[in-house]
Amino acid sequence: MIFKGIKTEADIEKLKRIISKDKVLYERVLRIKKKITFRSRDYVYRTKPLPVNAEILALYKDMVKNGEEERLPEVELLLRKIKTKSNSGIVSVSLLTKPFACPGKCVYCPTEKGMPKSYLSKEPAASRALRNNFDPYKQVVTRLRALETNGHPIDKIEIIVIGGTWSYYPSKYQEEFISEVFRACNNYKRKGEIKKKSKTLTELQRLNEKAKCRVIGLSVETRPDYINLDEIKRMRSLGVTKVEIGVQNLDDKVMLKNARGFSTETIAKATALLRLAGLKIVYHMMPNLYTSNYKKDVWMFKELFLNPLFYPDMLKIYPCVVLKNSSLYKIWQRGEFKAYSDKKLAKLLVEVKKGIPKFVRLIRVIRDIPADYIVAGSKISNLRQLLEADQIENNWKCKCIRCREIREAKIELKDLSLEKEEYETSVGREVFLSWEKKSTDKMATFLRLFLPLVFNKDDTLPVLEDCAIIRELHTYGRLVPVAEKGKQSQHRGLGSSLIGEAEEISKKAGYRKMAIISGVGVRSYYRKLGYRLADGYMVKSLI
Repeated sequence: MIFKGIKTEADIEKLKRIISKDKVLYERVLRIKKKITFRSRDYVYRTKPLPVNAEILALYKDMVKNGEEERLPEVELLLRKIKTKSNSGIVSVSLLTKPFACPGKCVYCPTEKGMPKSYLSKEPAASRALRNNFDPYKQVVTRLRALETNGHPIDKIEIIVIGGTWSYYPSKYQEEFISEVFRACNNYKRKGEIKKKSKTLTELQRLNEKAKCRVIGLSVETRPDYINLDEIKRMRSLGVTKVEIGVQNLDDKVMLKNARGFSTETIAKATALLRLAGLKIVYHMMPNLYTSNYKKDVWMFKELFLNPLFYPDMLKIYPCVVLKNSSLYKIWQRGEFKAYSDKKLAKLLVEVKKGIPKFVRLIRVIRDIPADYIVAGSKISNLRQLLEADQIENNWKCKCIRCREIREAKIELKDLSLEKEEYETSVGREVFLSWEKKSTDKMATFLRLFLPLVFNKDDTLPVLEDCAIIRELHTYGRLVPVAEKGKQSQHRGLGSSLIGEAEEISKKAGYRKMAIISGVGVRSYYRKLGYRLADGYMVKSLI
C-alpha cells in the first residue's frame, strides 16, 4: 500500500519520485491519465517528468476501487488542487453568455470583438467559454470534468452566469441557456442522456433535485436600472438565487462622468426589490473611477454599510484599470486620468477590509485581467494574498465572511456559540445568525433572515405575503458529498438549528409563514424540515 502513511505535502512529493522511478506504476499512471483527458507523455525511463497531483489522485482512486488501497480522506485532501474551491462548502462554475449588445456606454468598459461586453478573451473563464463556443452545456461539462479530476466533490454546484447585462438578453435565450445548464448537470454521471429540448426547464429543474450534480445556487449579473418586479419574476422562474449588480460608485457626479446611465436612487430601488424577493445581493464596486479620488472612495465604501438604502450581502471589488479598447484609454492619453499606484491601492483596500461588517462576504479585491491588457493600473494578481500578509505584519483582522470561514478545521460542537447580529435596511430588518468558534472567531454556519416592514403588492411577489424570508443558509468547511457524513462542519445539523432559531424569531415578530429562497438542488433538504415548494420558494406555515 503506497498511500498508507502519507501525512504531509512532503510525503506526496516523495511518493511522486517513487512512482516516477517505478516503470510499472508510471505506465499505470499514463494509462489512467488518458481516461481523465490529460495530454499524453511518452514514457522515457529516468528522464520523465514527475506526475502531477491530479494524476496521483487518479491512481489513488483506481487503487481504492480495485481494493489495493484503503480510502484515506486525508490523502484526498492533500492531493486536491486549490482546496479553497471546495472549502467554502460548494464549488463554483462560471459560465459566459454569448457576445451580445450592451445598453451601457461606461467609459472604463472594454469592448473586444467576439466577446461579451466587458470581458476579454484571455481571462480564465472567458478563455474557457471561447474554447467551447459559448455553449453552456459544453462549458458546464468541461468545468465539472476539471474540478472532478482535481479532487473536488461536484455534487453541490453554484452556477455563476457572467457576460454583461443578463437582463438585456432576449428571454428566449435566457431560458435556453439555463435549460442547457440544468441538462448538463443532470446528464453528468447519468445513465441515459437527456436530449436537448426534450424536456422543459421546469422538468429539468425537478430532475436536478435528485441528480448527482445538483445546482444549489444560480447567480446572474445585470445593471441596477434593469431590475423591476417583472424581471425578478423572470429570474425566479429560471431558478436564480443571487443577483450581482454593477454599482461601481455611489457619487452621482462620478457616475455621470463615467456614463453609467443611472443614479444612486436607481441602485437603492433595485436593492430594495431584490431584498424583498429574498435574493442574495452582490455589489460590484470600482475604486479609482475617472473623476473619483482616494477620499471619495473611502467614503463610498463606508456609505455602503451606514446607509440603510444599500447594505449588500457580498462585494466584488474591481479597481479601475486603463484598457486600450475602452473610452477611458483616450481620457488617459489626454492626461485627464491617473491610476492609483500599487501602494495607494493597497492602502485603500486595507482600509476597506478593516471596515467590512462580519455579515458581508468580500468575494474579490481585484479582477483577474491578464497584465498584457493593462495600460495603466495595478497588475498585481495576488493582491488578496498581499493584504492577508499585511494583516499578520500589522496585527489587524478582516471580519468578512470569507476571512472567517472555518475551512478545514475540525469541528467540536461544544466549541461553537450562537451569534446574532441585526441591522435595519430601507425595507425591513436583517437578522444574521451564525455558529462561530468562540476562541478563533471562525464561522461554521450562517443564516440571513429578512423581516420585511410591510407587504406592498407593487414591490413584492404574491407568494411572499405575510412571510419572513431566509435569504441564505451556508455551512462552511470541506464540502462533504450528499450521502457522506463528516467531522467537518457540513452535515452536522448546524444549518437546521439556525432554521429553527429563525422560525422562532419570525413567529415572535408576528409573521405567519417562512419562505426560503432555495437553489433547485437543495429543495429536498428543506422538505425534510416541513417546507413545500410554492412559486419557486420553499414555504412553511408558522402558525
